Amino acid sequence: MLYLLEVNALVAAFVFAGAGLIMLGLFAWQEAKAYAAARQRMYQRITTLVTQPRVFANSFASSRRVRELTVRT
Repeated sequence: MLYLLEVNALVAAFVFAGAGLIMLGLFAWQEAKAYAAARQRMYQRITTLVTQPRVFANSFASSRRVRELTVRT
């Protein structure tokens, strides 16, 4: 009787350990997918900032240049 109880406990431990590992793997997979998606969004945002012209810097430089030209004439 004690032997059967030990075997059942051992089987239950393996079953719950396997289920726990599966759940842990699914959680890690979901977190990795979320991290990869966030990283891709960050890279896209950075590349759009780099590739877009600097509107404010150019407009300031242009207006300063126009002011210099109008003062000299």
